[in-house]
Amino acid sequence: MLKEYLKEIDKKQEQLWALSDRIWDCPETAFGEFQSEAALIEFFKSEGFEVKEKAYGVETAFTAQYGSGSPRIGVLGEFDALSGLSQVAGAVEKTAAIPGACGHGCGHNLLGAGAAAAALAIKKYLEDGHEGTVIFYGCPGEEGGSGKAFMAKEGAFCDLDAALTWHPSTFNEVNKDSSLANFQILYEFHGTSAHAAGCPEMGRSALDALELMNIGCNFLREHMMDEARVHYAITDTGGYSPNVVQDKAKAIYLIRAPKVGQAHDLMERVHKIAQGAALMTETRGDHEFIKSCANMVSNRVLEKVLYEAMKEVGVPAYTEEEYQQAAAYTATVPEAGEGSYNKRISDHMIPENVKFLKEKRNSRLYDFIVPYEEIHQVSSGGGSTDVGDVSWMCPTAQINTATWAPGTPGHSWQVVAQGKSSVAHKGMIYAGKAIALAALKLMEQPELLRQARAEFNEEFEGQKYIPIPKEVKPRAIDQIQ
Repeated sequence: MLKEYLKEIDKKQEQLWALSDRIWDCPETAFGEFQSEAALIEFFKSEGFEVKEKAYGVETAFTAQYGSGSPRIGVLGEFDALSGLSQVAGAVEKTAAIPGACGHGCGHNLLGAGAAAAALAIKKYLEDGHEGTVIFYGCPGEEGGSGKAFMAKEGAFCDLDAALTWHPSTFNEVNKDSSLANFQILYEFHGTSAHAAGCPEMGRSALDALELMNIGCNFLREHMMDEARVHYAITDTGGYSPNVVQDKAKAIYLIRAPKVGQAHDLMERVHKIAQGAALMTETRGDHEFIKSCANMVSNRVLEKVLYEAMKEVGVPAYTEEEYQQAAAYTATVPEAGEGSYNKRISDHMIPENVKFLKEKRNSRLYDFIVPYEEIHQVSSGGGSTDVGDVSWMCPTAQINTATWAPGTPGHSWQVVAQGKSSVAHKGMIYAGKAIALAALKLMEQPELLRQARAEFNEEFEGQKYIPIPKEVKPRAIDQIQ
């Protein structure tokens, strides 16, 4: 009977596709997603949701709520893009629509609209007289901004019974992996300018200090845990005249580790290296906290509910033309059939899954669900997501659905090119239905929510969440100078 409510998504699927495409057409980076946010807000208002803009002190965050009382189910949606990934939709070669412009290289146009689809079906269930509340969280700035972390520090998500979300992918699966916690810091050095040949002894080079810091951090790599990562981008070299001693230099560092406490400790070590570089060069070093995000802690109870929902909904059916188009994209990725698949298999250490995936390795589209097996040793993956901060506030779980051809690398022109395809649209609708059905099962069976909360409480016993400092505010990319 619960599947009847998914028909609401079928009725609105063309509107949802159009919503996703509209967001794809106006790609905007972290905390500057005004057009994308407006498109989603317009949609939710037209569907009778109560919308609150500028939610939790974040300019481009919002909530869309329907219903009252418990249980309270949150659905997380994103809509930000990536810089420099402009691409012509449908092209099977790298062709920028607007050279240097942004593009949806992580599929967040699909993510937001697919999550909206789930909220629609849950609303239909509540309209039939059932008790409960659905809240769509419009979450900006996932790409390098940690929008959810800024929302969490202002109290978002902590009153939910569960939060559910998804992400575009090449696979249909429950996401069991954790993610890396991270801290993003702006380091700045101040020196003294001088003629580099005439009176170099009077100069104190900020650029030298920054270079020494970078070297020190590279030596640090031998003495940090294998899963940790330190990346940096030099944003200001102090000028382009080599005959002037540079009196300023800046770099943004991204410091990652499997647990938020580990990332925090690693950041403190990087701070000391910066202090040492300033001491060696007789310059002054400063650092400024930009943002952080916690590691993802999933919930096995919710994962199982999502997996059953994915099976009940069933994967989309594809046409021969869609299979051929997917194969054309896979062919653009060097060694996609081997390299990406071997890496993907290595993430699934359960023998049954390894065998299953190897048998499917030549599929033109991954038109299957990766079997769910509960695991006790969770991989941290190689990336970070601010969904991690939500998972520290309430029981949280997410799925991936196939919206891209096999072998498609994340944050690539291939992702952008496929963002308006029929395969992407089908995967988005599939995600919306699976999340909706899982949410309805949770509402119908409150014991599942109690079990999820018990697991959450046990997981976080003795652990401490490290929020973004109160005084730190979210900033768009071009505001970080």
